Amino acid sequence: MTPEPGAETHPLDQHRDPSEAARVRGMAAEVAARFGGDLARMRRANGYSNATWVGDGIAVRVAHTPVGPVGMAREAALVCALPRGIGHPEVLGEGATEGHGWIVTREVRGRNLHEAWPTLTSAEQRQAIHHLWARVHLAHEASPTLRTYVAAHGGYVPAALGDATAAAGRAAAALGLSAAQRSRLHAVVEGYFRAAPLVEQCVNHGDLALMNALWDGEVVAVLDFEFAVLGPVEIDLCRLVCEARVSDDGRHVDSEAGAAALEIAARHMDPVHGPALLHGAAILDQLRDLDIWLAQDSPDERVEDWRPSRLLTDLLDAEGGYLAPLLG
Repeated sequence: MTPEPGAETHPLDQHRDPSEAARVRGMAAEVAARFGGDLARMRRANGYSNATWVGDGIAVRVAHTPVGPVGMAREAALVCALPRGIGHPEVLGEGATEGHGWIVTREVRGRNLHEAWPTLTSAEQRQAIHHLWARVHLAHEASPTLRTYVAAHGGYVPAALGDATAAAGRAAAALGLSAAQRSRLHAVVEGYFRAAPLVEQCVNHGDLALMNALWDGEVVAVLDFEFAVLGPVEIDLCRLVCEARVSDDGRHVDSEAGAAALEIAARHMDPVHGPALLHGAAILDQLRDLDIWLAQDSPDERVEDWRPSRLLTDLLDAEGGYLAPLLG
């Protein structure tokens, strides 16, 4: 695979090796051409774990790392089994090039919800949160038929407590957490793993973010089920609340959308174990993100100023940060 000459570095690739980013772009161009698309006429879409281009009637998503086709094949099988009401675009093909998995779907009309968010009115943002949850909740309800397509770990949900404890140790060292913060961090993580087996297990999206939805006057599609995972519904609920109540720079936002997310979470979380599961899932989410940011080694910013660092320390305060209304 020959890297595309002269291609400018996209902001989403700024922390990646330029030659590797160019190789992925070259792969995407070849895949797009197979399905009648021209990458030169397609736009780069939001997303971090994969590189995605949309246009010419298709969307092409290529894995950044050569981990083989298994993950993409599993995701494609899950997507084909999802309830139609979720609105996920039709899968046109999937495969792998030099170990980099890829998926091609039909293009769906709409704007990325994260990009559209600042332009929406407060009422539209509230409506979007309700629509986003209504669509992804169809997957939760279809869990009996979907569960064979997903694993009990993946994304930010580690396979075992030991993995989570190791991530917590790395975070504590990087952030210089106090003894009290370290104790609370480990207690919350352990509480999640104790409670998780005691509640109903459902198919979670696993990365329920605004950037993984399309908006066209309403939420018309939920995208990218690559991190779908079988576990407590609080996995998706904690992300919904975070997306609605936390800004891009990791600060609280009081809004109608946030109030809607809190109401949804209060209604759907487990009445006994919900608080522990919400808190634990939110902590695990930030531990995963902090590991990613630490690997990027951004010397221009202090570690404690990174978004996952802000959110993690916020979640460790006495009230529970942005989840406080649900933990009391």
